[in-house]
Amino acid sequence: MSSRRSIRRECGGMVEKENGAPLSLPVNPTTNLQRGEVKPLSGKPYCCMVLLKSNLSSRYTMGPSKDLLSQLPSKLVPTVLNYDGKSWDILYSGQSRDKKFVSNGWKKFARDNSLKVGDACVFELMENSDEKVTFEVQILRGDIPSIFENAMSIGLSPEMPIVLI
Repeated sequence: MSSRRSIRRECGGMVEKENGAPLSLPVNPTTNLQRGEVKPLSGKPYCCMVLLKSNLSSRYTMGPSKDLLSQLPSKLVPTVLNYDGKSWDILYSGQSRDKKFVSNGWKKFARDNSLKVGDACVFELMENSDEKVTFEVQILRGDIPSIFENAMSIGLSPEMPIVLI
């Protein structure tokens, strides 16, 4: 865990604490499912990230989940995020310790799409080479349950992880 206390939540179905006790979810989150905009995945590798404050403020830090890191280049590579018929050029820094998106591209993507804490992004790896990485992105709108925003211990240590299944 870094000293910045950054945490990453991967999306899935039900949210529960390590001990298995379910956490309450928002009653009526607004999602793309309600608007019919979610497309089926193509079967290619993907990761799903629930956005945190660190992804959307100050330095706008963001990168793929650990599940995809072994499949991505270990160097700085131009990367494209495709969403809703538009594209954003960013850089993926595979040689750095943090292995994240760098440049202002992620910040522009987040702002252009009005991303908020609690929204989730599904990054499907469509193209992957040492010359270029392309992700098809789906945005799932939703609110983080207040229990996550106010609970300082949940998700901040290996002893109290947030488990999404």
